[in-house]
Amino acid sequence: MHKTMSAAAFSKVADRRGNSVNGARNRARPGERISRGRRRQRGSAIVEFALVLPLLLTLLFGIVELGFVLYDKTVITSASRAAVRQGVAFGETSTGTPYYMSATSVGQIATGGLSTMLINFSSTNQPSVTLTSCTASNSCTTGAGCSAGNSLTVTVSYTFQGLLLGAALSPFPAAFNNILTLTSSTMMSCE
Repeated sequence: MHKTMSAAAFSKVADRRGNSVNGARNRARPGERISRGRRRQRGSAIVEFALVLPLLLTLLFGIVELGFVLYDKTVITSASRAAVRQGVAFGETSTGTPYYMSATSVGQIATGGLSTMLINFSSTNQPSVTLTSCTASNSCTTGAGCSAGNSLTVTVSYTFQGLLLGAALSPFPAAFNNILTLTSSTMMSCE
């Protein structure tokens, strides 16, 4: 014979068994023991997180370091551009002869603000500047300033050593430590 049960009685029986009325499992209430299966699931989530976390942190720090590299590249490009602009058209003497800055002055313009603008995590990494003056017949002189009819090229080089890149490679031989050299060259004709 089939016995009918009221809805209230059915929900009491279902709650005692740990099931809700529609058959889904209830969450553990405070003070109740969690079944082994749920503990295993929680433990596997922690293990998965521990496996994925180093990859996520590497990706995050890689993105930050790439931002530092791009910023430094932009800074040295601006420095070479500003220096060559000043080097090719500085002024005229009272007779109308073009007066150009010396190579030393142009080099100082290029490196003037770099020490404070570059993101530098090592005090040994300083930018270097090379000036090259070329004639129309491609006869070039390194370390010379501008002269009428020539072109002036200012090259700024900088070895980037970031937070992780430099620290991660420091146990290796010196050939690997300076792995990223940023270079920017700007050429303009002397007026």
